[in-house]
Amino acid sequence: MKIARFRDGRRTAYGVVDQDEIAEIRGSIFTRFRITDTRYKLADIKLLPPTDPLQMWCPGLNFDNHREFAGSVLGEDKTPGTECPEPWHKGRNALIGHDDYIVIPKDSSGDVHYEGELVAVISKVCHRVARKEAMRYVLGYSCGNDVSERTWQRDDWTFWRAKGADTFAPVGPWIETNVNPSDLDMVVRLNGQEVQRSHTSDMIHDFAGIISHISQNVTLYPGDLIFSGATGTTTAMKPRDMVEVDISGIGVLRNFVRAEE
Repeated sequence: MKIARFRDGRRTAYGVVDQDEIAEIRGSIFTRFRITDTRYKLADIKLLPPTDPLQMWCPGLNFDNHREFAGSVLGEDKTPGTECPEPWHKGRNALIGHDDYIVIPKDSSGDVHYEGELVAVISKVCHRVARKEAMRYVLGYSCGNDVSERTWQRDDWTFWRAKGADTFAPVGPWIETNVNPSDLDMVVRLNGQEVQRSHTSDMIHDFAGIISHISQNVTLYPGDLIFSGATGTTTAMKPRDMVEVDISGIGVLRNFVRAEE
């Protein structure tokens, strides 16, 4: 089932996507809901980020080939070990949805990269859960782009602006509740050309491990978003570029790029 959050005029609602239409739902996507007879054409509504999260968490360097890239770009002192996940917080201010603009900040070096990732959506309050129980706290999955300003990432003490600047967290277009998160292809295209391809089976720490690890010290809430980490090498985006994150079984998250005015 594909569950989308959308806006029709000034109304915000959730619905279930069925081909080129969306059927509005009543109730909570985290507990119980029913599908109504109210339907819209996808072309006539605005898709929003799939939830309104309190928190977004990203594991650092969760694929071996991206660890190699990060070491060459950022330096070995910023590449932690692999014994456990190294999650960091991505600000809620960064969240945007499908077809929204990624904005390159005025004071950026211009070295702003895409990072296509799978995103898990938390379904219920999650605190000190064991790894074997962690997946019971996931509603479904979406596509994400962990946009990163590499100069800031290298030179700043933390990632507060390198990965948390406004618009640096596109997520969408919806939540898919029926996929196996360990068996998905992730493809990134820049202006229609494939620039990144990976498979979720190559994650060093899977979602069960990441969610359990975070929950030992930070309570997760319904709608919170957990990113998978990125793979391989990445390149800079520039104004007027179009970037797509395409994950098998889920869909395509598309965003355009512009410079801050």
